[in-house]
Amino acid sequence: MKRILVFVLMLSLALSLAGMASAEEGYKVALVNYSVGNSWRAQMVAEFEAEAKRLQAEGVISEYFVTNSNDDIAKEISDVEDMITKGVDAIVITAASPTALAPVVEDATAAGIKVVSFDNVVETDQQVATVGIDEKEFGKICADFLVEALGGKGKIVVLNGIAGTATDALRWQGAEEVFANHPEIEILGTANADWDYAKGKAAMESMLSAYPQIDGVWSQGGAMTQGAIDAFIAAGRPLVPMSGEGNNGMIRAWVENRDKGFSSIAPSNPTYTSAEALRVAIKALNGEEVPSNVVMDMEVVTPENVDQYYKPDMPDSYWVLTQLDDEVLADLYK
Repeated sequence: MKRILVFVLMLSLALSLAGMASAEEGYKVALVNYSVGNSWRAQMVAEFEAEAKRLQAEGVISEYFVTNSNDDIAKEISDVEDMITKGVDAIVITAASPTALAPVVEDATAAGIKVVSFDNVVETDQQVATVGIDEKEFGKICADFLVEALGGKGKIVVLNGIAGTATDALRWQGAEEVFANHPEIEILGTANADWDYAKGKAAMESMLSAYPQIDGVWSQGGAMTQGAIDAFIAAGRPLVPMSGEGNNGMIRAWVENRDKGFSSIAPSNPTYTSAEALRVAIKALNGEEVPSNVVMDMEVVTPENVDQYYKPDMPDSYWVLTQLDDEVLADLYK
């Protein structure tokens, strides 16, 4: 019994000394990302890198890694395993699946790594925290807008994000709860368009061909809403109310078509969620108390404030909620 107690005390001391050494030498951190398949995700990675470089200059971190699994769940699991092997002190992860990544996240936590999931979070309590906006509330805001714009009745179509991700499921769950209370809102069709402009436009073209009457579009955002607007215009169909997100291209189309009666709303997921997740991980490494669920404020672009967010000098792919400086943005969108 005494030998066991001595071993436990020695192990605790070793872990404590290792933590002190990491703090003095700078922490090793990693972003494990499932995709850079759209501009939000590319800007999100840039936000992480900018924050990591700032912390590196301050001596807080010594090294950082960024991985991308290209939507491959097995590859993302392997990426986490690789970070465990490298002995990183913290991992921030945006997961291709909230459940499939849970076991390897638990392995990382068991190895003493501080894990923070964000955006598409991991469903396990064996992590430091989850970071992000209230995605269900995002979906509700969009649905409430559409219900009000249509006077509580009408035929709508739905553009969802990447199937299987937590963000996609939560946003639609929030919307479903609203639509369930409005039986005169008829959902004609649904498509997963991955928050992508081209896929959103193609999905809307198919729906316009299939349905002679569409009164509104509930879109999860990304760049899909801009694609939907362009599909309506190309088909010669009158624009209808559509929900969106804080993408500059969508906001540009909104501003350019509001004189034609187009209306929208755009709750927004900031691309700097990755940087906030990193800051939370560093707090945990420093021994600070952090809540298990860090809910970020969600800014909403409305008809009343849309001009404040629109950046006519930036490309359509730019996301309006950012902490990146002009130099980094210029390089990212050159």
